[in-house]
Order: sequence, then C-alpha cells, then structure tokens
Amino acid sequence: MGRPTKPVAASARPRLRALATYLRQLKDEAHTTYATLSERTGPPNTPGYRGASTLSQAARGTHLPPLATALAYARAAGDPGGAATQRRVATAQSLWKAAAIEKARPHLAGRSRRTRQVRTPASLGQELTRLRLRAGQPSFSAIEQATDAGGYRVPRSTVHLILSGKVLPSREHLAALLTAFDVSVAGAAEWHAVRDRIEHRLRPPAPPLRQGGYVCADADPAVQEYLERRERDEEIKRRAGQIHPDETYEDYEERMRERCEVPFQCQWRSAVALTSPTFENRLSGLVQVPPIDWHSVASGAGRSWHQARTALRYFL
Repeated sequence: MGRPTKPVAASARPRLRALATYLRQLKDEAHTTYATLSERTGPPNTPGYRGASTLSQAARGTHLPPLATALAYARAAGDPGGAATQRRVATAQSLWKAAAIEKARPHLAGRSRRTRQVRTPASLGQELTRLRLRAGQPSFSAIEQATDAGGYRVPRSTVHLILSGKVLPSREHLAALLTAFDVSVAGAAEWHAVRDRIEHRLRPPAPPLRQGGYVCADADPAVQEYLERRERDEEIKRRAGQIHPDETYEDYEERMRERCEVPFQCQWRSAVALTSPTFENRLSGLVQVPPIDWHSVASGAGRSWHQARTALRYFL
C-alpha cells in the first residue's frame, strides 16, 4: 500500500487547485496507483509516455503541469476509448485552460489596444501575444501541434517571428493561430481586417493624383513614424502612471493642455512685457511687471543697455 496522498496546498490558486482535485478524483475512482497509470500511458521512450513521478506531480497542485500530461492522466484513469474517456479528457482540458489563464493573468495588466490602434506588425504581434496568454500561454511546440491538427501547420520558428512582431502573418497563418487561441469567428474576422489594413499600409504608396485626386496621409512614412513614436510614448506614460487606466491618450493630452494653458500665457506675457515697452503699456491692466532699469542691467553685464535688451529678446 502506498503512502497517503497529501492534500492540495491551501496557498494554491483556486483554478489550479480545482485541476489537481479533479485529477486525484480520477485516480481514486479508478482504484489504481501512479505506477499503473504510468503503464497505461504507453511504453517507455515513446512520445506519449509519462512516468509515475510526473503524474504524481501533476496532481500535487504546486505548479501547472503541461497540457499533454494532464490529458494523458485523464486517458489513463479509465478504460481507453468510449464516451467516458472523451468526457474525462474534455473536462481535464477545460480545467487546465482555466488554470493556465489564471497563471497568465498578471501578464495581462494594462489596457489592450483597440483594433484601430494596431497599425504595424509589431503592435499586431503584441496583441496576438495577449491572445496567446488568454488561451493559457501554450508553448510554441503546442501551437505548432494545434495548427497542424487544424489543417494548416505553422512552424515554431514562424510562430516566434509573428508574435515578436518581426513579420506580418499571412492570412492562412493568422487564421491558424486564431483557431489555436480559441478566438471566436467574429473576433477572427476583426483581426483579419486589421491584418489587411497593415498590409495595405506597408505597400509602396501610389503616385499622387494630380487631377482632382487626394493622397492619404497615413501612407506617408513620416506619419507612420509619428504614430509609432506616439504609441511608444503612450506605453511609457502608462507604465509610469501618468495616464490613468480609464482614460485614452487623447484625454491625457487634453488634461495636460488645460493644466499648462493659463501658466504659459502668464509667463509669455510677462516675458514679452520685459522686452517690449509698447506691449507692456498695452497689457498694463492685465500683467503687473516691475519696471526694469536697463542701464543697471547693462552696467552689471559690461554691455550697453541696448545690447542687454537685444540679448534678452534673442533668448526669449
């Protein structure tokens, strides 16, 4: 008789604890040991084989096991084949995905971009990475296997290039990845529209029309560079806490303009009044500026009063 199983740690995350509890329940219902479960996973040195210690750690609840291990555990905890095995595998997969999303939740901090804000392959790769996190953060190998099972295989190296934003995915690659990330049909159509818009922006600009035509400013490389610089600035300000979580970048700019508008006007009027007697007389009722003895200022600087006044105008 083996040693009694320790209970799941109370500090374990709730969804991880639910997965570990379900795996232990399958073992108890099968009235078997981990060694027997290991034998049922297949012969040693085969891709589907899982050792007894690996299965025991999967049900311990201290860390999230790989999806393949959880599914192999569910298949081995009963008679192979049949509807009962399919139900066990489906339940284990659902619980594992919920636990994986719970584990990846800290990496989803911050607001995701709106689809209209995704304008470059780099920003598209970042949003696809967020979709991958919501899908449980499967490994590149698991993504390759999932896309292969879906009918269009995306190699691991290609997945890495797409998620890192170094290449723009083709329509087939994007469709396979969205299917692997369990994105709905409506969501997939929206991301395909984003991908087509980025591809259109990356095309060389057409020659300008000279007879009643207009050229789109978004195709200008300078405009694209400005938008990318603006996105980086927004990301930095959000990390620094300067932009509130519930406001957009446009709201932040408007707030900064309202804060700086009145002080800037006062400083500008005071600076101009220092160098322009006419302007000073004109704003005498609005700005109170003390009189300046330009001869004293010039004698202290070793210059004439006209040179001191001209130099101050230059710096302002």
